[in-house]
Amino acid sequence: MLTIHPATTDRIAKSASTADPIVLCAADENYVKPLTVMLHSAAVSLKPGRHLHVVLFDGGIEESSLAAVRESLIDYPVTIDLLRPDLSKVSDLMTSHHITHTAYLRLMAARLLPGSIEKVIYLDSDVLVRDDLTEMWEMELGDNYCLAATDIACPFIDAREVSDADLQSSKPYLAAISPVANWKDLGIDGSANYFNSGVMVLNLKKWREENVEQRLFDCLRKNSKFVWCWDQYALNVVFAGRWGKLPLRWNQGAHVYEYPGSEQSPVDHEGFEAMRDRPAIIHYTTEWKPWDYESSHPLKETYYNELDQTAWKGWRPEDPGFNFGKWWDRKAVGVIRAWIINWRKLKLLFSMV
Repeated sequence: MLTIHPATTDRIAKSASTADPIVLCAADENYVKPLTVMLHSAAVSLKPGRHLHVVLFDGGIEESSLAAVRESLIDYPVTIDLLRPDLSKVSDLMTSHHITHTAYLRLMAARLLPGSIEKVIYLDSDVLVRDDLTEMWEMELGDNYCLAATDIACPFIDAREVSDADLQSSKPYLAAISPVANWKDLGIDGSANYFNSGVMVLNLKKWREENVEQRLFDCLRKNSKFVWCWDQYALNVVFAGRWGKLPLRWNQGAHVYEYPGSEQSPVDHEGFEAMRDRPAIIHYTTEWKPWDYESSHPLKETYYNELDQTAWKGWRPEDPGFNFGKWWDRKAVGVIRAWIINWRKLKLLFSMV
C-alpha cells in the first residue's frame, strides 16, 4: 500500500536500515504526469517481496496532482516522502528549453537527506523503468561519487581527443563533439567519457566527506558561460575520474536511434545492442518528449501503455494545429543535423575530426 508523507528526517532515516532501493527524484507540476508514470514503472518492475522507498524533492506540485500520484500507486509497495527544498538557492542558475530550476535540486541531496542515507538512486522523471531497480542498487560504488552511464549522445568530454580508429565512424552522429568546452582550462582529460545525469547511483557518504555540493555549485557559477546541459556540466567536471560506469542498458538515451547500427556507435557493440534492444531504463532525452503531440520517439507507445495504468489513463496531448514556427524548428533541426553528419563524414576523410 502506498503512503505519502510530508517528510520527516526520522522516517527517511529509517529507510537506510532496509535492503530495498531508495530512489530520489525531483519534479514540479509540469512534470507530475511523467513522474507518476516513472514511479509506476519502477513499482511494477520490482520483484516480489521488494519495497520502493521514494524521496521526492517537490518543486511545486499541486495537492490534486499528489492525489493522482497516490491513486496510481495505491496497490504497490511504495512509500513516498516529500521534501520541499528552497528553490531560491538555485534561482540564479541557468535554465532553458524544458528545464526548470528543479533540475538542480539533486545537487543538494547529501545535505537535505539524513546522514544515515549513504546512497540513493537518482532518476529523472522522463524515464521508464523496465527492470528491478534492486539490481542497480546492489552495484558496488567504491570510492566513486556516483555510478552513471556514458551519454550515448555525447560520450566524450571532447571527441576530437579520441584517436581510436574503431570510434571514428561514430563521430558524424554525435550530438555534441565537446560538451565541456573549457575542459583544458579545468585540467580534465578530453578523451575521457562523459555521462548522463538522468540515472545515477549517488554516493552521499563521499559527497558529505568531500564537500561535493559546494564544489558543484561553485563550478556552475564560476563557469556559467560554458555550462551546457545544466547540472550535468558540473557533475562531469567535478566528478572527472571519480565516477563508475553503469551498464549502458540502465540509461537508454533517445540518441541511440541516431546511429545506423552498432558499427557506427561510440560504445562497445554488445553494450550498444543491449541498450537499444533490451533497455533496463528508457530515458526520453531531448526536449521532444513522448507526451508531446509531435513526438516521433520509437518507444512513444511504450510510454502511453504505462501511463494508461495510472490515474491519467486515456490522457493524450491535444493536436496543437499547425504552427509555422514549431514546424520550421523541427525541419531546421533535421536539415542542420543531416548537414552536420555529412560535413563530419567529409572531414573524417581528411582526418580533421
